Amino acid sequence: MIFIIILIIIKNEIKMSEEKVIVANKGLVRADFAFWVGQYLDKFYDGLENKKIMGNKCPKCGDVFVPPRKICGKCNVVIPLDENWVDLPETGTLMNFTITPYRINDRTSRKAKDWTIGMIQIDGSNTSVVYRLLNMEPEDIKIGMKVKIEWNEKTKGDPSDIKGFLKV
Repeated sequence: MIFIIILIIIKNEIKMSEEKVIVANKGLVRADFAFWVGQYLDKFYDGLENKKIMGNKCPKCGDVFVPPRKICGKCNVVIPLDENWVDLPETGTLMNFTITPYRINDRTSRKAKDWTIGMIQIDGSNTSVVYRLLNMEPEDIKIGMKVKIEWNEKTKGDPSDIKGFLKV
């Protein structure tokens, strides 16, 4: 839809002073590419590659963010890139969860059984991350329970280095 709107704007800007042929196609555009996530996430991903969780801390209010961010949403203060980094433990608290029969990313099988996805607040941080909950029966999952990271054997410096979270 955006693609078509852009073409209409271009057509109106031309003001039909000369005849142009504009072609519009409806459909999905797939853009497979690697892109740079910025210096803050670069540093976070370097930590993941070494099986470490790193967050950054707002110099004004003291909130700790995982994943790190450039600007504190509460104070609107820029968090300096070279300061305020915090090493965090591999443990956290389950803040919420859901069980879904749907694929959660393109790398999972369409025939996968139900996925249990949790929102985990890493101990010492003020924000949460969303990952799979592993080896847990739905009746054993409780909001507020302690969990810990299950790392993939080989890490490469991206979010998939964390396989999921296990009950402590």
